[in-house]
Amino acid sequence: MTTELKVFEGPVSPDWIDYNGHMNDACYVLVFSQSIDELMVQLGLDEAYRNEHQVSIYTMQSMVHYLQEVAEGEPLRVTAQLLESDAKKLRVFFRMVHGESGEMLAAMETLLLHMDMAAKRAAPFLAETQAKVSALQQRHAELEWPELVGRSIALTRPR
Repeated sequence: MTTELKVFEGPVSPDWIDYNGHMNDACYVLVFSQSIDELMVQLGLDEAYRNEHQVSIYTMQSMVHYLQEVAEGEPLRVTAQLLESDAKKLRVFFRMVHGESGEMLAAMETLLLHMDMAAKRAAPFLAETQAKVSALQQRHAELEWPELVGRSIALTRPR
């Protein structure tokens, strides 16, 4: 059975709590950003590889869905599903769930771009990375796309 990648696990930090008594909206994005970093590591783009080859990943666009309030100390788990990829880009869906109940707390869909840091422009993945991306894409092709994928902001529900 194909599963999403686990890219974050940990409790809600006390300094993530805002004046409303729950996790601040920016801190959801902080957790998702740390999840992107872990996804990079799992694709072989760790710090040593990035430094050696002068490559990185930039976030081009993200859509965050805040679904539940989260309190201090609650356990979080984030998984990643690779929706689409090409030679330079990754479209990834991240799910933040409660670490015990599994209830979905938030989600983020994001578009990531592979960068040549020396040239300061987008560049194709290096062969090692492309092989890992392709293998992950093949595994995740079996997964259904989440209902929230592709949703945009609107005042009314789509008909």
